Amino acid sequence: MAKAKKNYSPASKMMHWLMALVIIGLLVVGLVMENMAMGPDKFEVMDWHKSFGVVALLLLFLRIPLRLINPVRPLPEHSKSDVIKAKVVKVLLYVLMFVMPVSGILMSQAGGHSVEMFGWTIPTLIGENEEWNQLAGATHGIASKVLIAAIVLHIAAAVFHKVVRKDDTLKRMSFRK
Repeated sequence: MAKAKKNYSPASKMMHWLMALVIIGLLVVGLVMENMAMGPDKFEVMDWHKSFGVVALLLLFLRIPLRLINPVRPLPEHSKSDVIKAKVVKVLLYVLMFVMPVSGILMSQAGGHSVEMFGWTIPTLIGENEEWNQLAGATHGIASKVLIAAIVLHIAAAVFHKVVRKDDTLKRMSFRK
């Protein structure tokens, strides 16, 4: 593993903001889909949601090694408890970034539907199974709410460090100098 640096690498910053955009977009679309009537419009939105969900999972598989080879040390002004809280939230975010697309894939496939990424059908992990469909659907729904809460907490912490503490926490993920 490389020596920990003060700031995130440009690749890590790009991956962070790209995934933030994709994941927040997926959450918004997912919430909108919940209120859509069944029909062609909903199925089209669902296909796009599935495609970008698979993209999010693939980006995660790129992001994890990137994170491991580009570690970042805590800022000296951060207390030990702040560092621990930040690590807990980050681990939760990473777990949820995995659980969300996997549960979505399992929900679709157990419901008898294929999952495609922009027309390319991904391999089937599970056959049609009502119990798995219900379990994966419940997991997907609960995990989405927990992910929203974790993202809000993550953003609130960044704003707190910028506005209240006036430290360099947010600068480390910025492209500006």
